[in-house]
Amino acid sequence: MSESPDTRSLVSASSQVNLMEIDAIDDKEFDIPQVDTPPTLESILNEPEDEDEPFILEDTCLLNTENIDAHSCETSSLASSDSGDRAHLKRRRKAVETNVTVHGSVLRHSVLKGISAQIISAADKVDAGLPTAITVSNVIAVGTSHGLALVFDQNQALRLCLGTTATGAEYGAVSALSINHDCTRLLCGFAKGQITMWDLANGKLLRTITDAHPPGTAILHIKFTDLPTLAVCNDSGGSVFELSFRRVMGMRTCESRCLFSGSKGEVCCVEPLHSGPELKDHPITQYCLLAMASLTKILVIGLKPSLKVWMTFPYGK
Repeated sequence: MSESPDTRSLVSASSQVNLMEIDAIDDKEFDIPQVDTPPTLESILNEPEDEDEPFILEDTCLLNTENIDAHSCETSSLASSDSGDRAHLKRRRKAVETNVTVHGSVLRHSVLKGISAQIISAADKVDAGLPTAITVSNVIAVGTSHGLALVFDQNQALRLCLGTTATGAEYGAVSALSINHDCTRLLCGFAKGQITMWDLANGKLLRTITDAHPPGTAILHIKFTDLPTLAVCNDSGGSVFELSFRRVMGMRTCESRCLFSGSKGEVCCVEPLHSGPELKDHPITQYCLLAMASLTKILVIGLKPSLKVWMTFPYGK
């Protein structure tokens, strides 16, 4: 089969490019500036932002997916969209202007008006207190300053009111909340250090834990891990504790183990590194990883099969 003139010209041009030596590229010819000291990541992150040139997302079609019909999506080719067809560009610009509102944010701010109204009503009528903690799963749990935990469904309808104001007077405000993976248990940490566990199916109190950590220190964070019988908490003294839930002879118990003492450097935040369903067979799931942030560094530790520090990230390095 004979080659066309266009094909022969392309082959010729390609061969000429391949013969070009890389050393022949002149920095001055291509206007490549000389850099004595390459910038560091820290210097890049600390550069002041230019407020005179706001960020504008050129392809605003990415900002709105609510009006997209999966059965009527435009299937124009790359050639037609990238070409200089003014009619095509005009149609596209018109579609963007009529269907998309440019908001310039990756976050969506939404006020839960139903929940807010019910909390304000409960505070006025039954002295439930104001919100002090929140956690979200298949349900929304809100802790109050008077020791109550209000559980709402996804339609913002109140399903459970856990605890009493009398208990709140003894334990203080709800300072931390956590819902387990299958949304059957709720852990509540309090300002005076107590911890309670609730059954979200029937609102029954399952455990009251008063000796998991030193008394008089508030629970700042409490988190379920991927293991249903294991949780961690962080108190205001900067210490981190592991909570192992057991049921022996019909009695529900909780064993506590100190993972990190606040005397060695206060921990400000803890977060279990959950593994998704796609990693259920991955070897990493056997270690039950936990991330902790202190005032000087970030640590990643494994709780299983034995306690082990896997990684340490000092600040400023």
